[in-house]
Amino acid sequence: MKYEVAVIADLCMDLLVAGDVKPIYGQVEQYVNDYQTDIGGSGSIFAAQYNKLGGNAAMFGIVGEDDFGSMLTQKIEEIGMSTDFLFTSENVKTALGLNLAYEDDRAMLTYKGTLGEVSEEQIKACGIFDKTDHVHISSYFLLDQLHSMWVPLLSELELKGVSVSLDTNWAPEGNWSAVHPLLPYIDVFIPNEEEALQISGMSSCDEAGRWLSSRCGMVVMKRGANGARVFKGETVRDFSVPEALAKGLKIADTTGAGDNFGAGFVWSWLRNKPLEEAIKMAITCGTSSLRKLGGIEGQYVPHAVEA
Repeated sequence: MKYEVAVIADLCMDLLVAGDVKPIYGQVEQYVNDYQTDIGGSGSIFAAQYNKLGGNAAMFGIVGEDDFGSMLTQKIEEIGMSTDFLFTSENVKTALGLNLAYEDDRAMLTYKGTLGEVSEEQIKACGIFDKTDHVHISSYFLLDQLHSMWVPLLSELELKGVSVSLDTNWAPEGNWSAVHPLLPYIDVFIPNEEEALQISGMSSCDEAGRWLSSRCGMVVMKRGANGARVFKGETVRDFSVPEALAKGLKIADTTGAGDNFGAGFVWSWLRNKPLEEAIKMAITCGTSSLRKLGGIEGQYVPHAVEA
C-alpha cells in the first residue's frame, strides 16, 4: 500500500491538566478545571490531523506492554489510522507527556520511555520510507538517536523524488545547530518564531526567516495569534488569522496547535493548492485544536473532505 506521507512519531500518552493555577511545591494542594488523556507527540498529532483531512499518512511508533500502550493502540485504531508500523517494546514503559495548561501557555514534562526504543534499524527494516512520496520529520531534537540517520536517508529520498517537510519542535538540550545539515534537503520548514530564532542564531524573525529560506525550499513560520509569515527566496508574505476564526475563540490548551497547523499546510501543499489556501487550511487546523484539551480532540474535520 502506498501512503501520501510517512512520519516517524514521538508517540506518547499525553496527560493534560488545565487550571487557573501554577504548581506550588511544599505539598500545596490546588484544584484544576479539567484533565484529558489522549494521543501525544508532535508526529502523532500531525498524522492524525492529516488523516482527518482525508489524507493517508503512515506513522511509525512504539508503545510499551502496559495500559497506556493499549490505550494508545485503541485510540489510533478508532481514528482510522493504520497500525502497520506500530510496534510494542518489552523493555520499557510507554512514553508519557505531562502537560500543564495555564491561560495561553503550558509547561511540559516528558518521560521518554519507548521514545528511546525508536531506532534506525527498526525504521529501515519496516520499509515505511519505501511506501511514500513525502516524509514529514517531527520532534527532531527529541528523537536525537536518529540524528545520524537523516542526512544519508534524505540524500537517497531526494534522488527518488520524495519531498520532505520539517517541524523540529523544541531542543531540550539546546543543540539547535544539529539540524543545520538537514536544511538543504527540506522542501517545507515549519518552525515557530522562537525555534526559528534559535536555529538561525538571528536576532529578529525576519532575519531568521531569510537565513533559513536561503538554506531550504520554503519557510512557513508559525506566529500564533499573529498568523503566519512565509519566506521563499526573496519573497516574504504575511498571513493573519481570519476574523471568523479568531472571533469568540476561547483557548483551552495550546498543545498540538503547531502540529495541526503543519498538517493542514502539508495536506494542501501536496495537493498544489495556492499559498493563500494552504495557509488558510493550516490556520484553520491550528485554531480548531485550541478549543479542546490536547492536540487530538479539537482537530478540524471538514464536513465534506476535498479530494
